[in-house]
Amino acid sequence: AELAAVRSLALSALPPLPADPSNAVADDPAAIALGRRLFFDPGFSANGAVSCAACHRPDLYFTDGRPLGEGVGTINRHTMTLVGSAYSPWLTWDGKADSLWAQALLPLENPAEHGGDRLTYARRVLEQYGAEYRALFGPLPELPDSSGEGLAGGASPVGSAAQQAAWRSLDPAEQEAVTGVLVNLGKALAAYQRTLLPQESRFDRYVAALDDRGNWAADAGADADTG
Repeated sequence: AELAAVRSLALSALPPLPADPSNAVADDPAAIALGRRLFFDPGFSANGAVSCAACHRPDLYFTDGRPLGEGVGTINRHTMTLVGSAYSPWLTWDGKADSLWAQALLPLENPAEHGGDRLTYARRVLEQYGAEYRALFGPLPELPDSSGEGLAGGASPVGSAAQQAAWRSLDPAEQEAVTGVLVNLGKALAAYQRTLLPQESRFDRYVAALDDRGNWAADAGADADTG
């Protein structure tokens, strides 16, 4: 009974990674490669200095080692690890996201995290990642001209007052096109994050050693019975 309880806590007890039916590119190698580039790109932030990897550092198990996260401002929560997050049906500390790609969108427009806006992000995808995006998601939509009135500072339904006003100036089709690019950006990020899986630890090696010892004892007992 004790061995069964210990085995249940080992990585070997994990089921296969669950599929994400809401993300058609969840396990696409091209999406994984694009998502990795996006993850380490600080250009997806208001100050050009904050990437996803700024808070989710690979060398710190995809956390940041701080009591509170630091983006363009100070975040009011501790940075969660992304390792194994694809196994969770609910994401973030309060469970407000129900998929990895939905979670990936939240920090991008949060004023204390990346602090950017979706129109600026969509333009960056067009300018820096156009070929990769089109290969995965099809043609990029025609985006509103940045020279349009009030649009130079970006546009977002959850941004600053000026960005929200700029967002309201767009017609519904333009809003949908920009949001579609943002969603696909999140889906590529999620494809990469699905590859961040827990690795074998000393505990897992301990469980394997217990199993090996149990097998040795069983074999020894069988030999004695047939001796």
